[in-house]
Amino acid sequence: MNLSKRRKKLSAEKKFTHTCADGSRLSCILRRKKGVKNIYLRIKCPSFVEVSAPLRVDIDEAKRMVVEKEGWILKSLDRFERFCRCNPQIYFDGCKIWYLGERYEVRYERAKASRLIFEDGRFYYKALKSERFEKSVDSFYKRMAEKLLFERVEVWSQKMGLYPKEIKLRRYKSRWGCCTHDNVITLNISLMRYDLKLIDYVIVHELAHIRFKHHKKEFWELVASFVPNYKELRRSLV
Repeated sequence: MNLSKRRKKLSAEKKFTHTCADGSRLSCILRRKKGVKNIYLRIKCPSFVEVSAPLRVDIDEAKRMVVEKEGWILKSLDRFERFCRCNPQIYFDGCKIWYLGERYEVRYERAKASRLIFEDGRFYYKALKSERFEKSVDSFYKRMAEKLLFERVEVWSQKMGLYPKEIKLRRYKSRWGCCTHDNVITLNISLMRYDLKLIDYVIVHELAHIRFKHHKKEFWELVASFVPNYKELRRSLV
């Protein structure tokens, strides 16, 4: 990245803090992006709020938005803390990671190649150094997803009579899956952090988009016919 591009990126990001009425403090960041038409708030991790906005939005407007939406933010943070399945980005002694709705301890073993292995109810992180921990976790999820998620799509496709043209896997930052206009379904490998009932809900949701390319009443009726408690499950996915 050249100097001018680096400066442009830095100018598009501004950090600030917000003190809530209850005294709690939020770390916030304004990220201005080309092509964004509206202001969006996202809860990234406990006590951290991201404000995505058009390039024209200044820091004062972002602060006003956080003040205006404080009630929603606090409610969302409470939900985030109860349901989020966050993993540490770096390895430390005694750390735990999520796998299929349960947290497991990770032990480090020195090895030449970086690899995460699950055996006898415990994870073993084998690596020369521990700097590549997050990538090793993602690689493990992808390996497991290639088996489990493909199997679950096949199960639900047969139940629903809806078959995707293709199934892809990737790590999304802000969505659990998507279905394109030509019925290619992509699923987030981070679903491997959640239990099977949540995984199945996401798969049913995306398969339903093969029939309905929207979120209108008939779409949700189709989802509910296979997952009656989908509203409860949606609240658990953060």
